[in-house]
Amino acid sequence: SSFRRLVALVEIASSMSWMRGCCATRRGRDQPLISPPSASSGMAPPPETSASGFGEEATLSPTPGDTAGGGDDSALSVVERMAKALLSGSTGDQIANGRPVHLPGAAAGLLVTMDFDAVAGALARGTDMGAISANKKGEPYMRDNIYLAYTDQATLSLSGAERFFPALLEVCEVLGQRSFDYVTARLLLEPPGGRGGPPLLADADLLAVQLRGTRRLSLIRPLHNLPVTAPRPQPQLVATVQAGDAVFVPAGLECRVMPPEGATDDGPQLHALLTLRSKEQDMEASLAKYLNDLVRDASLSKDVDNLFRSSVTRRTWKELDAQGEVADASAKLPTRLAGAAEELASRVSAAGLREHYARRMEKLRQEQREGAEKVAADLLADVSQKEVVSSSSMIRVSGGVQCRCRGGETVALFKRGSETLNLPIAESASYLIADLCDGNPHRVGSLRCADPFERISVCQILVFKGCLELC
Repeated sequence: SSFRRLVALVEIASSMSWMRGCCATRRGRDQPLISPPSASSGMAPPPETSASGFGEEATLSPTPGDTAGGGDDSALSVVERMAKALLSGSTGDQIANGRPVHLPGAAAGLLVTMDFDAVAGALARGTDMGAISANKKGEPYMRDNIYLAYTDQATLSLSGAERFFPALLEVCEVLGQRSFDYVTARLLLEPPGGRGGPPLLADADLLAVQLRGTRRLSLIRPLHNLPVTAPRPQPQLVATVQAGDAVFVPAGLECRVMPPEGATDDGPQLHALLTLRSKEQDMEASLAKYLNDLVRDASLSKDVDNLFRSSVTRRTWKELDAQGEVADASAKLPTRLAGAAEELASRVSAAGLREHYARRMEKLRQEQREGAEKVAADLLADVSQKEVVSSSSMIRVSGGVQCRCRGGETVALFKRGSETLNLPIAESASYLIADLCDGNPHRVGSLRCADPFERISVCQILVFKGCLELC
């Protein structure tokens, strides 16, 4: 029947199950496509699949020299060393099987390029592009600007962070080329008092890279789908993560943040979340997009194309009924449907699906590169950057303004002529304002404040208000 022909499309997808071997996700879960071996490559054919549709020997695919303990790391770039730590040896096997992994020092090379000045500039540009969001204890919390939100203890999030940091873009490209097809990054900056939000539930395979600060992570199965009488799940990984470390977080796990043991880290937390595999890359989404594009293909016969583009509505039904064609159309529908299903099925193939997936991933990577180039070009053309505060900026109280504040106070007084501004401030900001009360120029980085990003934020807010000026 026509319905059996339509079901054949699903059977075609099942016959492609050997393509589901994913180098970054666990067995027993639907996985994205990988390129099959060609006859000219000399590679062995894919392993036999189990009942779940996955090769039992599926592992990450290291490049030459990526064997555990092998190769000379001194000749590798920072990003290549990071990829090697992630993809090779027993670590690669754990990731292939969907087990969380702690990689101490794997991202240490990124710390040099991700200082707070670079972060402040990226967040400022991200605001203009609509790439910034702010959350406080799990709820959206956006003030007039990112600096006010941060000083109110909100966590700042920059989506598409690879567009703003060349080092992150290189990481995404290398991991994408090596194993994960298309990788994106999100940057998160948490103030010292901004913790305590809900746990992160990973909806995709993630690589959490710690760039500043220390925190303790617990990765565990979520409770929301478990019966009340079921045993409580135990953590699959508990690790103290320091700057330069990375943690692989498989999709479906809950990531809980706890204070580090034996020490109190009062500084800001800066980390990047790299999405290695999203739902858009799995088998079902890829097959749906492939079939959707086939249906839109102009090479289909006119009758089949008209059938796929038509729909039965009250208006069309009334028109057919008025012309006495309802019975004729109903009689022809099974034949037309069977023919359409057969023609569509004849155009579906494993090779076509692989090519479609490869084109789609390449298009995403190209858009990613173009986005980064646009951000870089806009930065060179942006004359307003002279008003952006950095740690190396020289700053002072604006001309004609008097400032009075002592360390430990919660109000700063700014006076210009007969106008007086009593500005509520955090106690942590009082010391840097007190340093500026002498009226002399100061380098921003030399002002007293434990949180380097709070120091930049307070100075930037006061520049916006006209209380301070860059010099």
